[in-house]
Amino acid sequence: MPGRVPAEGSAGASRARSQAAGPTTSGPGPNPRSRRRIVVVGLGNPILGDDGVGWRVAGEVEARLAARGAGGEGVEVLCVGVGGLRLMELLTGYDSAILVDAAEFAGRPEGEVRVCPFDELEAGAAGHLDSAHDASLRTALDLGRGLGADLPRRIETVTIQARRTDVFSEELSPAVAAAVPRAVEAVLRLLEAR
Repeated sequence: MPGRVPAEGSAGASRARSQAAGPTTSGPGPNPRSRRRIVVVGLGNPILGDDGVGWRVAGEVEARLAARGAGGEGVEVLCVGVGGLRLMELLTGYDSAILVDAAEFAGRPEGEVRVCPFDELEAGAAGHLDSAHDASLRTALDLGRGLGADLPRRIETVTIQARRTDVFSEELSPAVAAAVPRAVEAVLRLLEAR
């Protein structure tokens, strides 16, 4: 059903709960011998209306990769509601990352899907990539790299233009819900290009 968060008991809901609680391992990142190649991170909060679109896209990507079988090998999909330093920590140990989030670019139509390298993303447009209560992800990545953290060499973003990210609701607005398939295809194209 359009506009719903992953069903209770589904893989997406299970992963979302485990990520909300934080990782179950300690230390700076995964063992280099078990290095994960690519991470797709759905960002947002699934009970704040359109802010949950990143989770929805990530859940659909996970389902499509699972349907392909080996097509998702080397790809991990996460749903998280964090940014800044905590998000930087979650990216540690991956070769590359794809971040999916709701965004509010000035003058863009609701539901527009944009793909660009993280370094080219307009500052402040995507809420979980920049935070008033934490370091921005840019600052956190600079800090992590300066401290020698094993961070992705390549980070891409897929953003969905939203307007309703601060209303308590599990439903996406019609324009944002209609953009989910386009955002899923954008993520899958980025994965195929790797």
